[in-house]
Amino acid sequence: MRNEKKGFVKLIIIIVIALIVLGYFGFNIKSIVQSQSVSGNLNYVWGLVVTLWNKFLVMPVTFVWEKIIVGIIWNGLVNLVSQS
Repeated sequence: MRNEKKGFVKLIIIIVIALIVLGYFGFNIKSIVQSQSVSGNLNYVWGLVVTLWNKFLVMPVTFVWEKIIVGIIWNGLVNLVSQS
């Protein structure tokens, strides 16, 4: 768990440094993201993600959540706590 927190902090620091470097070289991230071509690309990719989720992932993820996470682990923990 400790290494995961270090990895997350490193990622945040790298992102901040990258934004500072891009700003130093004159790149305006806001104008880049708001440009019509980038916005269109992001909307296209988001549409693909939503389609992928709705057609292929929602059923297996729901099954794993209901049967394994809630069904086995959560109910097992509730039974363990109630026996104590």
